[in-house]
Amino acid sequence: MNTTDLIAQAEALEAEAREAIQRAHDSFERSDTDGCLTQWASGITADLRRRQAQILRSGGKSEFRGLYEGDRRVAARLIETQFGLSWLLHEDEALRFGRKFLPEGDNSRVQKKLGLHEARELAPAAAKTASNGTGLSGNVWIETYRTGCKWGSDATRV
Repeated sequence: MNTTDLIAQAEALEAEAREAIQRAHDSFERSDTDGCLTQWASGITADLRRRQAQILRSGGKSEFRGLYEGDRRVAARLIETQFGLSWLLHEDEALRFGRKFLPEGDNSRVQKKLGLHEARELAPAAAKTASNGTGLSGNVWIETYRTGCKWGSDATRV
């Protein structure tokens, strides 16, 4: 897809975001706080469309963290564990470094001992709504995620 197409798609998403904000405003004007669910959903939709437009304006990419050994991108991805975020190493990297999981964060003693560090990188991306909980007792947010190689081989260091 060329830059002109990406910009046209971004502009369409931004228009949808403006429409969602207008729906929330109109709902509030009609019903005061009784339309709170409509207003909330319209706000989430607007946030999602703005994030999607931002990704398209960046060439279909977004910024993530990557794990590096010097300038070499280590085949690893961040995963959620019961202890928080951790780096999961590809099996080849796990053999090389002698472990499958590594703690994340710039202050990781384990990373430093192995000669690793985290750095910002650009990679193909998309956005979606994510949630936890159920019904009105849950939380909803906009999540940006990688759409290319989950191990980061298609990322470009920033």
